[in-house]
Amino acid sequence: MDPKKLAIVAVTIAIAIIGLTNGVSLFAFQGSENPNTDTDTPLTGITEDRDLLELGLQVPDSWSFAMSDGTTLSLVDLRGTIILVDLMATWCSACSTQNTYLETVYESLAGSLVIISLSVDVSETPSMLDDYKTTKGLPWDHGLDSNSTFSTYFGVTYIPSMVLIDVDGYFRYFHVGLWNAASISDRVVDIT
Repeated sequence: MDPKKLAIVAVTIAIAIIGLTNGVSLFAFQGSENPNTDTDTPLTGITEDRDLLELGLQVPDSWSFAMSDGTTLSLVDLRGTIILVDLMATWCSACSTQNTYLETVYESLAGSLVIISLSVDVSETPSMLDDYKTTKGLPWDHGLDSNSTFSTYFGVTYIPSMVLIDVDGYFRYFHVGLWNAASISDRVVDIT
């Protein structure tokens, strides 16, 4: 094949791949049954920027997640700390953008907030998340949304989505889409 035509084909394929990658950043998920929440009522109709305080829902003691370092994280062990759960996937370009906001929040609220990124993509593994975290130089914990715990409970259909949990273990806020550092910080200050 002519080198010029080959170059045009290669550029066209590269543009198509980049377009597809950016186009699926907000990925739709099908809900699945979650064996960890048999006794819990999954939330339905949660919309972006929902204050959850009036619902009075506490994180179930049974919720635990496989982490990128090979450990298992139980959210009940983090009671007494404000937790921001970032629901994401390694292939999500909007999630990469969200990481820049989370880095700012991580630096400015160190010690008063724990950030945990959980992949909602069931095909991802702890080692994939470890590679992602290391490659991107992200200092907070990464893991899997094991058994689609958060995805099912909150009816997550788009990523990034985030859940803010207060020091007493109550769900306080749910956000869909990119969430800038100033808005996250304001919400954290509101619940302290």
